[in-house]
Amino acid sequence: MSKNHSVLGLGVLAVLLTTIYTAILASQLMATKHKVDYLYFKDKFSHKVQATN
Repeated sequence: MSKNHSVLGLGVLAVLLTTIYTAILASQLMATKHKVDYLYFKDKFSHKVQATN
C-alpha cells in the first residue's frame, strides 16, 4: 500500500512541476512577444514619421 502512495505522490509532484514549468515558459514567451511588438511598432512608426518629414 505504501508503494502505491509513493507512486501517486510522485505523479502529483510531476504534474505540479510540469504545470509550474509551463507557466514560467508561457510568461517568458509573452514578455518576449511584448518586447518584439514594441520594437516592431516603434521601428515601423518611426520610419513612417521620418518619411513624411
